[in-house]
Amino acid sequence: MRLAKFLAGAGVASRRASEKIIFNGHVKVNGRIIKDPALDVSEADMIYVNGAKIAAPSPDEFVYIMFHKPVGVLSTMSPGMEEGPCIADLLKHPKRIFPVGRLDKDSSGLILMTNDGKFANRLIHPSHRVVKEYQIKVNRQLSKENYYRLRKGIEIDGRAVEVHDLTHATGGRITLSIHEGRKRIIRRLMREIKMNTVGLKRIRIGTLTLGSLGIGRWRKLTELELQNLQRGIQESEKFSGKGK
Repeated sequence: MRLAKFLAGAGVASRRASEKIIFNGHVKVNGRIIKDPALDVSEADMIYVNGAKIAAPSPDEFVYIMFHKPVGVLSTMSPGMEEGPCIADLLKHPKRIFPVGRLDKDSSGLILMTNDGKFANRLIHPSHRVVKEYQIKVNRQLSKENYYRLRKGIEIDGRAVEVHDLTHATGGRITLSIHEGRKRIIRRLMREIKMNTVGLKRIRIGTLTLGSLGIGRWRKLTELELQNLQRGIQESEKFSGKGK
């Protein structure tokens, strides 16, 4: 198994974040610092991250948490190169958990936290097209022309951004859904139509909604919420052919 995949499965971080941890020299395998995420490892290897021995949790140890990230908080469990508070400063949990995907520091809203690496990677894999819904505050009213441009699909970096369930109200308020997770994609989308994003809040991931969860608060997913999320992923896998 690739080292990055092992770390993700052990709940250290998502696959992509695990690769960064490895590149930055924080991982030792059998006493040696390793910077190759593709290194083949097994359960028999002695693997440490920042001095802590890593072992994959068993399914009965998995936890699934929803967190309402405030503006100004980093979507990480440690600050890293950026300044400011991170999720770990607000969400105290005895198990090693990590965020599934991320939100910009200047954005707020729903983030999923878990130690189930396989679940996390299935949820964020682009081919599964898991929909995320956002509430956006922009600096002026959305025009009819820009409304139809968004509905048609605006191209960014050679690829059109598919927008679903687009609604807008007075006062520069927009609600829309997209299924991709490119970095700062909503803000970039607004810039394409010459609008500045004043506020951005994620209110839904797949079937899971933020609801009335208070800012900076967290709770475990109910069994039904988890089942609905997993069912949605399974249906996407069948559609994409990955479930064969």
